Amino acid sequence: MSKPVKGERGYTDAYKKSQILKTVLFFLIPIAIFVLGYVSTDTRRNYFTILAIVGCLPACKEMVNVLMFLKRHSMPEELYREIESHAGNLERAYELVLTTYEKNYPVHSLVICGNEITGYTTMKNTDLKPLQEHIVKMMKENGITGVHVHIFTELKTYLDRVDTLAKRKPEEIPFTPDERFPDLNREQCVRQLLLSLSL
Repeated sequence: MSKPVKGERGYTDAYKKSQILKTVLFFLIPIAIFVLGYVSTDTRRNYFTILAIVGCLPACKEMVNVLMFLKRHSMPEELYREIESHAGNLERAYELVLTTYEKNYPVHSLVICGNEITGYTTMKNTDLKPLQEHIVKMMKENGITGVHVHIFTELKTYLDRVDTLAKRKPEEIPFTPDERFPDLNREQCVRQLLLSLSL
């Protein structure tokens, strides 16, 4: 089974594991350099120590990524299957952490249908308007206009909306392919832009 990529179910746990391994490796390299310098010169005062200290910077950067994902988990299999059973042929993405300039928003599921982007999150006591406005703004800056974004905190409401969108006939929306994603249609391009907004 291939490793899940961003936008697929299971990505969060897979990414977290790979980041932990990467961080451990990145810390082992400067430790090895320090030990090598100490063993070969019998003192900590050498160029190897400086190199080891500088070598800790990439490791610390990776550690920040680990800390950001430490409390996050992949969505439950049952929730994924339930959403999939409603989504039909809609373009969709899972397990996103959408970023604005002020805050990060975990969104379990998003579907795209024409000008509609609909999502589901469990952040019940959070004002989601800034996130919705940010997505519209980012889409507009990337040449995708007329987009309507609705993020729901109630699963039933979200699934009802997904059902409605799945039954809709495809819209004919004028679209000039993005040179960054020349082979993608409009909805796939919107999905790709949403992935680029996600951690």
